[in-house]
Amino acid sequence: MDNPSLRALNALIRLLDKALAVFLGTLVGVLASGVIVSVILRYVFGISFAWAEELMTMVFIATTFFGAALGFREGEHIAIALPSQGRTLRRRVLTILVQLSIVAVSVFVFKYSRVWIARVGAVPSPATGIPNGFFYAMVPISFGITIFYAAVQILAQFARIDPPSTKSRFDGEADPAGGGEG
Repeated sequence: MDNPSLRALNALIRLLDKALAVFLGTLVGVLASGVIVSVILRYVFGISFAWAEELMTMVFIATTFFGAALGFREGEHIAIALPSQGRTLRRRVLTILVQLSIVAVSVFVFKYSRVWIARVGAVPSPATGIPNGFFYAMVPISFGITIFYAAVQILAQFARIDPPSTKSRFDGEADPAGGGEG
């Protein structure tokens, strides 16, 4: 990989992968802690905060949207496996077509989620009073990340793109970079 532009792109992808993984780990930690505290407050002290429940719901939804984007990068989404044997050109073309369809759907959601936020985003949430647009912003952001990752997958058909460094591996699973057993 002598191309400085490709090195810079791989560095950017690694940075986004790690930032998203840290962000998601933090969200999961906040969600787990919030639920534990909420259960203790409710069942031990008889105290319940509607705003806390609303925030935990939004954190859960955020983990879904951003986790889907990172899962897409890591190849953990539902997919139809293409035969690994056979024509390389056919496989590349099919991969590019699949990625282009993902881009098309993601662009649609990205565009119309921004319209949706413009229309109803100023309405405050009932319990926290935070404008819903703040919560809804996770939709176009996560789909923007998905568009970027799909473009990376298309580029990977022509250039050496590093595999995700954030992908979890378990004992006995092969290294996504092809380095052998885990």
